[in-house]
Amino acid sequence: MTDTEFFFSLKPAFPWSVYPLGWPALGAVAGLLTVLTIWTYLGHPQAHRRRVLIVLTLRLLALLVVLLTAVRPSVGVQEDPKLPSTLLMGVDLSESMSVRDEIGGTARIEAVRATLTRAEPIIEELKEKQNIDVILYAFGSPDFSEDRDRYDPQKPADAKRSDYGTYLNRTFQRWQTERFLRGHLIIGDGIDNGTQFRATEEAARWKRLDTPISTFSVGKRETGSDARDVAITAIAADPAPVPIKQDLTLKLVVNAFGFIGANVPVKVQFDTGDGKGYQDVATERATLAEERDNTVLISLKAPDLPGEVKVRVEIPITSVPGDVAPANNVIESYLTVTREGVRVLIVNRLSFEHAAIRRALAADKRIDVYEVIRQTDEPPSPSERAAFDFQQQAYDVIIIGNISGKQLTSIDPQLPAQIAEQVTKKGAGLLFTGGHATFTGTPGYPDATGWGGITAITDILPVDLTGAPPVRADFFTGRGNRYQYLPTARELPQYVNRLGASEADTIASWLKLNSRDGFSRFTGLSRMGTVKPTATLYAVASDLRADQPVPAPEALSATLPPVLAGHQIGDSNRGRVLALAAQDTYLWQRLGQPQSDEGMQFHSQFWRQLVLWLAHQEEEEGAAFARPEFRRLPVGGPQKIEVGLRAPGGAPAQNPQFEVKVIAPGETAATARTRPVIPTADGKFQVPYDPTRPGEYIVQLSATGQNPAPEAAMAEVKGEAVARFLVYAETTDEMLRVAAEPLFLQKLAEAGGGTAHRLEELPAFLKELANQPNSLMKPKPHFYPDWRRNHSGPFLPMWLVLFALLLGGEWALRRLWGMV
Repeated sequence: MTDTEFFFSLKPAFPWSVYPLGWPALGAVAGLLTVLTIWTYLGHPQAHRRRVLIVLTLRLLALLVVLLTAVRPSVGVQEDPKLPSTLLMGVDLSESMSVRDEIGGTARIEAVRATLTRAEPIIEELKEKQNIDVILYAFGSPDFSEDRDRYDPQKPADAKRSDYGTYLNRTFQRWQTERFLRGHLIIGDGIDNGTQFRATEEAARWKRLDTPISTFSVGKRETGSDARDVAITAIAADPAPVPIKQDLTLKLVVNAFGFIGANVPVKVQFDTGDGKGYQDVATERATLAEERDNTVLISLKAPDLPGEVKVRVEIPITSVPGDVAPANNVIESYLTVTREGVRVLIVNRLSFEHAAIRRALAADKRIDVYEVIRQTDEPPSPSERAAFDFQQQAYDVIIIGNISGKQLTSIDPQLPAQIAEQVTKKGAGLLFTGGHATFTGTPGYPDATGWGGITAITDILPVDLTGAPPVRADFFTGRGNRYQYLPTARELPQYVNRLGASEADTIASWLKLNSRDGFSRFTGLSRMGTVKPTATLYAVASDLRADQPVPAPEALSATLPPVLAGHQIGDSNRGRVLALAAQDTYLWQRLGQPQSDEGMQFHSQFWRQLVLWLAHQEEEEGAAFARPEFRRLPVGGPQKIEVGLRAPGGAPAQNPQFEVKVIAPGETAATARTRPVIPTADGKFQVPYDPTRPGEYIVQLSATGQNPAPEAAMAEVKGEAVARFLVYAETTDEMLRVAAEPLFLQKLAEAGGGTAHRLEELPAFLKELANQPNSLMKPKPHFYPDWRRNHSGPFLPMWLVLFALLLGGEWALRRLWGMV
């Protein structure tokens, strides 16, 4: 299909192209040259009439060649090949299109069908004149399929939602690579209640594709409904996942049909899976200022234990009398609470030991270190007071270094009791380290009063400060003492003592640190009494010069003072407390220097493991995770589950292998099949899944991989994880709000780079489109002759030859006839 047009073109060269003087000047010059040429030949004595006529004709023809070269006349040929193009049209077939508010009580969908029938001849004209193929879609539900949902005049308007965003998203995925799109027309009443995609954002993508979206509205804005309903339509947590005890914001989207301006209570409950069911967390009031899409933000603290926490949010039915659908006043979802980002508070005085501890912990990206330096018992600064605001800070571990009880209580006399509450009620970890001022104190030092008499602390310590260890008096004060750290035989395998991948490696590491030849023994040991009967003795200290056996035999342990002891106390034994008598473990870093940093690695590992044990993270060194993209989605909604495996230290494991099962309602782990895991372009792993029925879904993950750390020698890493998500049956609020929304369609058209119209303007719009050829598909015209140097081919050389022949012939005849 091709149309051809012919036209005449003149493109004068400079200066003859200068408007308005160019053309008159060219005519004057041409006339003057013609007169001069005739005058020159007529006055010559050899000029006979026939000779003058021949020579004058040749000269004037040469002048004509020059004039034509100056004005460059051409015949243009414009071809319009009518390349195939596409016009997309989407028709809303949701339930609200059945409302009868068009002329004569006609249903909206009937008005659309009648308009499309009137437009059929124009659509045929588009096909014939412009070679435009018109594709009509029918949209409404969130499961719109570009292949399946084509418009059929016989199909009823019964979709449960008007999901404009999903329609625009799915059609964009199909047509984004198409070169020749003439436009995208949307026909509907504008009652958008889709939840998965924002329609205006999707429309903007079409604008960037240079495919304008034009809308055609149907229905009246004045049409109303007497139904009243408050509905919580969406819930999201920020951040997600959230670390334990950290600030959390729940974002709710609430519709308020018939309740605009109502101030309602919003109640939040958590079910942590401890068998107690839902527990109240927060209740806040919110004003529902809009009919739909009210945003309600609720700030609260995440639970203090990790895991999958079920969240329930409710607007009590008693607060919205007359609500026709109380079931949608409640929404449930899941929140993943992790131990990522361990918050550690160190209260200490400046020293080499403090600096080494801080460096060791800060090197682990999972650990956030906060510190308060107390050199004296002077009144605290505002920042020091703020650091002990436990409600705001929510520390996982508190380390009390070389400071006395007096120095701490000078900040706040209630601090010891508050710290004890954090341990016994909140499950925080507490570590007391050695120093001259701590535990029982050191005689002769004014600031070394210790912690005796502060019962809030002594009651939760794993040691009895009043007890007398079975050693001589100068064991702790002898000059030149160098101490060996000896794990006890029973507790050597424990996490806090582990310095190797195996028990043999752990023994070898401690023997190196304790060696008399390595200058890495620590030199300061605090007297911290005896271990309480309910506590665990992890290690003892020896001041003998000779290397002692590791682990220390039970008989030897009974004769030596404790260096590390601990226990679990408080509600459900959630609080963990350690007492470490060593004062200068930084000396361990000397081992291997300057040839290696083996001692620094041992020191960092020891301190990191103390903190992770106190924070209940000793079993998360190799951590697998499964994170559903949506914690709550409708039946049939596409779900993606990100899975991964971390090695010790938090780095991704190498060569991970995953086994993933998604257990649907009614299934068991035995009957659920293993799902394929697909690597993504950014190096992650995903499991696609489409739920088919409502209920709770459980994701079970088993993962193996290799530790990428150089010192780990690609050791195997294993992990397991469980995640949950909820799938709900699709409900509709389609008929609760039936007034047409032309303003929404206007915004949609503006975002899509098109125009907004009423339905009755559709035929005229299509007629105008039929008369508008697509300039993007029209090729450039051809010119005969073509005066452009890079397009002329042999024309310009032949034109020059013609000019030369005319002048040469004229000059030769004048020579021959003696007219020179």
